[in-house]
Amino acid sequence: MKKNDVILIAGGHGVAGSAIQRLLLSKGYSNVLSPTHNELDLSSQEEVEALFRAHKPKYVLYTAAKMGSITYRNSHPAELLLENLLMQTNVIRCAHKFNVEKLLFMSSDFIYPEIQDRPMTEADFLSGLPSSRDFPYSLAKITGVKLCDYYREEYGDQFFTVVPCAFFGIDSSFDLERANVVASMIHRMHDAKTTNAKEFVLWGTGKPVKEFLFSDDVASACVLLMEQRSVEGLYNIGSGSGGTSIRELANTIKEVIDYRGQIVCDISKPDGIMRRVTDSSRIRALGWRPKYDLRTAIQVTYNQFQKYIQKI
Repeated sequence: MKKNDVILIAGGHGVAGSAIQRLLLSKGYSNVLSPTHNELDLSSQEEVEALFRAHKPKYVLYTAAKMGSITYRNSHPAELLLENLLMQTNVIRCAHKFNVEKLLFMSSDFIYPEIQDRPMTEADFLSGLPSSRDFPYSLAKITGVKLCDYYREEYGDQFFTVVPCAFFGIDSSFDLERANVVASMIHRMHDAKTTNAKEFVLWGTGKPVKEFLFSDDVASACVLLMEQRSVEGLYNIGSGSGGTSIRELANTIKEVIDYRGQIVCDISKPDGIMRRVTDSSRIRALGWRPKYDLRTAIQVTYNQFQKYIQKI
């Protein structure tokens, strides 16, 4: 990529997209488009095509996603599937139509089947069904992966996919209806501290293991891949830590927040997937490594949460 090339970040005000925008600007890329939802409705084919026609982006990073808490996902399956399909299809289609040189599609490790005895590799894609718990979201993201593959196979478009683990960061949503596990736990534990609650309750046993990554590390992986001469297929982006249990995550957040109460587990509630860890050897072979350890990343995110809470 040249420093003055037009680069579009679709979803540029989300957690990953905003981190990518900050990194691109810091590296001297001067023509980065990052429209807000009010400026561009990605689910509108007409609006997306009008933007491509007007600005003719040469590179596109698609980081948008409609997601939310477990409760939200369980109660809005149709919206999750439809909105994600519309947004990503509009952008990928226009990237082909307007001859974009390279497109990065951000998927999710939800596309993989449940594999508990080892880290998930890119070869595990479509080797089995993903978890039924998040099937609408998984199905949309699987479709996006294959659409990129088919455009590459049929037309030679350099469209590829990244599969990040669970990530969080400066622009995380702390709205409990839509927040991911880290942002939600930061918010709830902060509330427990301010109300002097003696207990903080985790759903389930606290034993499920996931990878967690700071959004700036996800951004550095994405920009590295965009700057490569040739990329194709899937690239996992994981912490390489072997995973962190939900109980360990809660203990780390407790230390950062300085919550003095006790963490207890409500084993009457379900655990969810017991292990979700990826193998990131493919991107690590290009020299990428995460810079932030989990505690530091949580501290930075908690600092941002404190600014958020002052505004509401």
